[in-house]
Amino acid sequence: MKRLLSFALLSTSCILFADESRMRNIENRLTCLEDCGQNCCCLINPPARPYTPDCWGFYVNVDPLIWQAHVNGLGLVIQTNGSTDFFNTAGQSRVQNLNYDWDWGFRLGVGLNTTHDAWDILLQWTSWRTDAKRDFTAGPNQANFPHFGHPRELTEVSANSVVSKWVLRYNILDLEGAREFWVSKCVSLRPFGGLRSAWINQKEFNIDLKDPSIPIFESYSIQQSDRFWGIGIRTGLDMQWGIACGFSLFNNFAGNLLYSYHSVKHKEKGDDENLFDVENFYHLGSAIFDMQLGIRYDWISCDCCYHVGLDLGWEHHWHPGQNQFLLFVDDAMAGKYVANQGDLGIQGYFLKVRFDF
Repeated sequence: MKRLLSFALLSTSCILFADESRMRNIENRLTCLEDCGQNCCCLINPPARPYTPDCWGFYVNVDPLIWQAHVNGLGLVIQTNGSTDFFNTAGQSRVQNLNYDWDWGFRLGVGLNTTHDAWDILLQWTSWRTDAKRDFTAGPNQANFPHFGHPRELTEVSANSVVSKWVLRYNILDLEGAREFWVSKCVSLRPFGGLRSAWINQKEFNIDLKDPSIPIFESYSIQQSDRFWGIGIRTGLDMQWGIACGFSLFNNFAGNLLYSYHSVKHKEKGDDENLFDVENFYHLGSAIFDMQLGIRYDWISCDCCYHVGLDLGWEHHWHPGQNQFLLFVDDAMAGKYVANQGDLGIQGYFLKVRFDF
């Protein structure tokens, strides 16, 4: 019984403290609104993060990232089981894909809380590097039939061993303006818009076939790369639902439409001798979609000059049509190829630390 009474008193204290803190923040916001009301006659929704004119109005955020990438359309070989013949009924063949690693990255931002209608401006840089590898050897009654490589050279060819590597360099620069405001007692919205520039460099995608069944080659190598850059419009909406004692849930969405280019290179070698080298450079419109979901804790000083925020969550970034590697498909027509073979998806976890001053 004593434990129940203690828990009830603690819960009541927490609720009272949260209500008192919320009322104090609302009073500070009303003061800001009254000061602003002399010059702004059309202000409707009170800002969620106001500050007094005596404050600097800057804020910074640092986000450690742990992400993993996935790209479809990068199957290495089809590996048969039970037979070294591709057309067989002895066992089930399987596509062998890359193994994508989890890697660390970071996101840095600097912002300004302006006095104009409580807008804020944010400049943010995201940087991440990752790679994927896959090495394997055909066992008894197995064969590896390559997916990439020119069919004129690799028709009905299998390899004993396969060595592959994929490397990605990912950099994003965002500039956005926004206004966060209350729509109810515990719910706030932050619509934003701005610009995004993206550098996505698939630095290398190499596949080495060892001991292939080609009479004139002991090894065969396919080397590819894709350098991407784009700039364009960014818009989205951040949503926050207050719980109690400074804790809340958040869910953020953003869409980006970029004018961009791909610079793709494709080279094939037999026994380290160049067989052919092809480059493809072109412009196109590209899209990137971002989503975040997680839990947040906020602390605001009595005068609203200082704020500390902690976010812990999961995020996903989808890049439609990012796989533009060349895939040659006809042994009789040497220059026939297809591209746009898949999307790039990046997902993982982040911890955001924000400080307003």
